[in-house]
Amino acid sequence: MKTAIVTGASRGIGKAAADLFEKEGYDVHRVSTAVLDVAERDAVERYVSNFKEVDLLINSAGITSKGPTETMDPKELQRVYEVNVLGTVNFCQLVLPLMKRKGGYIFNIASLRGIHYSGNRAAYNMSKAAVRAFTLTLAKEVREYGIKVTCINPGYVFTDMISKRIREEGLQPDDLLTPEDIAATMLYLTKLSPGAVVEEISMGEIWE
Repeated sequence: MKTAIVTGASRGIGKAAADLFEKEGYDVHRVSTAVLDVAERDAVERYVSNFKEVDLLINSAGITSKGPTETMDPKELQRVYEVNVLGTVNFCQLVLPLMKRKGGYIFNIASLRGIHYSGNRAAYNMSKAAVRAFTLTLAKEVREYGIKVTCINPGYVFTDMISKRIREEGLQPDDLLTPEDIAATMLYLTKLSPGAVVEEISMGEIWE
């Protein structure tokens, strides 16, 4: 049985991915940010030390932030960066030694906001751009070990994170990506041949 770690698995993309890979027969270990702070290196190290092997890592844990750059709280910026970027880096670095033994797959969830920017989202845009840059760099470094790394850049996804806006604008799930769309995409990619390397996928759309 293959072993998977999914962060941010209590809701949204992480939960959909964990549910789907469990149905596929993976031994899925769900990481909730309420239980484990992905930004705390020591805590992540203790968690990963419980594993002898990891075949799949999905870094989905993340938080958002919105507001004018001029009044952005430095502490909020730091926290967004810690969770979105350092949390992703922590898990990747600590899982890699386990994956190098026989290969594996890493998915990091970035965002279209990390490619196409808009105002009033500096902290979030910066963090997701960093996740994207890190992921594409890592993909180059570990391919020789049989490890695939893909950056997923979703647009708006029908999740709790934007539920208020969804209600205000009268949108329906069919108008947006769903967490299940992204989970299904990841599952599909894991089934491709070893030579089918997909370093990045952008999905959906964003607007002001």
